Amino acid sequence: MAKRNNTRNTKSSAPQSTKPESNNKITNGLSALGNLLGAGDPEEFGTMADKLKMAKTSSDAASEEQKTKLGDRLDNDIQALVGELKKIIDTNKKLETDIKNSESRAKQLESAAEELKKKIEADRKIIDKDLKELSETQKRLAVDKSDIAERLLIVKEQELEAENGFANKKLEMLEKFEVDKDKQLNILESRKTTLIQEIEEFKRTKTTLSEQEKTLVDEKLEKLRQQEERIADTEFELDQQKLKIQRKLKQAELTHDEAESYKNSLREEVQTEYLHKISTLENQMQSLNNQIKKYQQTESGLLEQVASFNDIQRHFGDDSAVQILEQLQQYKTRVAALTQELDGKPSQQIESLYKELKNQYESLDQEYTSVQAELKENKTLRYKNQLSVIDLEQVEKQKQAISKHNELLKGAVDQLSADVDDLVNKQQSKTAFPALLNLDNKLRSRAITESIPPLRQFAIELQQRIAWDEKENKALYYRLEDIQLFIAGLSMSRLHILQGISGTGKTSLAKAFARAVGGQCKTIYVQAGWRDKSDLVGHFNAFEKKFYELETLQGLYEAQCPTYSDRPYVILLDEMNLSRPEQYFAQFLSALEMDPEDRVLDLMTTTQANSPERLIEGRKIKIPKNVWFIGTANHDETTYEFADKTYDRAHVMELPRHSTRFEINKNIEQATYSYSSLEQAFEDAALKYQGQIRELITALDESLLSQCLEEYFNVSWGNRLERHLNRFIPVMLESGSDIGFAMDHMLVTKVLRAGKVTGRYDTEQSDIENLIEALDEFWSSQDFKSKPRASHKLLQSELKKKSSI
Repeated sequence: MAKRNNTRNTKSSAPQSTKPESNNKITNGLSALGNLLGAGDPEEFGTMADKLKMAKTSSDAASEEQKTKLGDRLDNDIQALVGELKKIIDTNKKLETDIKNSESRAKQLESAAEELKKKIEADRKIIDKDLKELSETQKRLAVDKSDIAERLLIVKEQELEAENGFANKKLEMLEKFEVDKDKQLNILESRKTTLIQEIEEFKRTKTTLSEQEKTLVDEKLEKLRQQEERIADTEFELDQQKLKIQRKLKQAELTHDEAESYKNSLREEVQTEYLHKISTLENQMQSLNNQIKKYQQTESGLLEQVASFNDIQRHFGDDSAVQILEQLQQYKTRVAALTQELDGKPSQQIESLYKELKNQYESLDQEYTSVQAELKENKTLRYKNQLSVIDLEQVEKQKQAISKHNELLKGAVDQLSADVDDLVNKQQSKTAFPALLNLDNKLRSRAITESIPPLRQFAIELQQRIAWDEKENKALYYRLEDIQLFIAGLSMSRLHILQGISGTGKTSLAKAFARAVGGQCKTIYVQAGWRDKSDLVGHFNAFEKKFYELETLQGLYEAQCPTYSDRPYVILLDEMNLSRPEQYFAQFLSALEMDPEDRVLDLMTTTQANSPERLIEGRKIKIPKNVWFIGTANHDETTYEFADKTYDRAHVMELPRHSTRFEINKNIEQATYSYSSLEQAFEDAALKYQGQIRELITALDESLLSQCLEEYFNVSWGNRLERHLNRFIPVMLESGSDIGFAMDHMLVTKVLRAGKVTGRYDTEQSDIENLIEALDEFWSSQDFKSKPRASHKLLQSELKKKSSI
């Protein structure tokens, strides 16, 4: 095309051209079209270019006359065609610009879709985790519901059995009552003959009554009978005497006729009197019959009660009525408690909410799948340069819909979380350990940890990590040998004692170590007057049914939760010797000597309902393996001295003032080291130097130093010291320290300390001098690189005291 253009330009610029103006117009028009087509896309204008070539070839072959005729007509057509071609090219360029903009916008939408996909994936993982936890919670609740349902069925069956038993007993009693009623009616009919027979029959039938009731009825009947007999006898005697006197008086005064008339009248009076007496006796007999009927009714009622009591006694065995009532009351209380516990369980509303949330999640997942399909379709359209504005708007709308659904889903998850929190709070209100139960819910997520580097590198990094506290903007300068001693002490014992004058950083070291390794530190401020374990962990209030959970108990439980179970955990006992550790810390001292699985503390004697997950039998707590107790100690008039049992079990460090300074790397990244990797590093070091430490212990046992200690100071060591040496010295060596420095520290803190060798009144100056010589001889025999500076310092101070006496 360029060659053709150059040729055309050469011809048009010839000075001796003989072509007419019209021919020049045609040639110029065809040349302009050729240049225009040469600037465009050959593929797009290929057909048109071929036609123009043919036209130009025809034009060259035509005669001058034909060119002249067609010149004017073709000139306008060609110019119009040129204008249209320009418009097409401009439109094409504009379309290319739009396509590029569409491609850039598609890329933006694709990146936004990818981000949205990642966000949805993260949200889905969170939702899956929450759903999994919710499913586990529902499983536990379902188990609790089934357990409660089984208990309620058992209680209902017992109630039904009791009711059926009572109903059967009542029917039997009614049948027996009908039979007894017929018998009693027959007996009453036979008793109506005479009063005496009725009384005697009553006496025979009353034998079924209790002794107290029979005695009372007998006494009343006897008193009534005696009283009636006395009254009747008295009245009869009086009447007889009166009649005799009247008769004698009348006989003396009256005549025979008068006597006869008097006899007749007297006979009438006697008859009247006897009739009156008979009626009176009949009335008395009627009243006695009524009284007998009343006693019979009372007797029948008592017989029914005795029969029912006998049936109940046979049914319940040897239990008394009071015991039966107490058992019924216990069953009622238990049913009420189970009903209340059932009311506290999650309702159907939570389950329906979970189902609704699950449906929303499924719909969101379907929408996400459809979005992925639409994104693929958009990519296809982008590759074919056919992506339109309508498709982009549709994607934007779908993006907004997904965002809206995410907001709705987040609100539903928040509501579900609030419901779960309410449920947990309700459960906590029924437990004796609300704080520990809250830790179960709060610390369920497991922390991401990393393994520690080799111990030599770990000691150097730990010195740097401890040195700078970003939160408090404070620098802490500890010597490398202090860091090495501290790490080796972690391997040797779960109890540390940090001693030194005030201001040497005892408390700061424990807190800084926990911060540097990504662990946790729980500070306990020991109070004067502590006497037992309850002052440290808390106590159970039987009246309130609540355990007062102190910080130490919460720390022991927190260390077992998934968030901290694989991270070092420090319980800092600040001013540990304000009270006697051998009293309030006694059970811990004993437990730390046991195997890790047997380190258990009793919190109470009985198991409580709805206990936290990690309490053993609902009443015991385990001392986790990843917990270290670090106590700070000052020695003055306000504190107590530690007993030998505490010193022997602990790792003791004397912190000096920080006189050295070094450059701190403040940009070191924060790390969260795992407890398991730290413990594994300790085990590997012990295994690595096992033979060397065994030889050292053998040489120590056979040395003059050991003989001198036993002969002059009556001091020897047992299995505990050998166990500490096997754990302490290998870690010191692996951390980059010297075996002589490690051995010097162990002798000062375990053997030569005050109360064992130094500070005794029963030793002499020569004993100390002999001990120094034996120490130097042992050091020379082992060819240690470092000198026993700490031991020399302690013994020289003791020698100075002895020489001044």
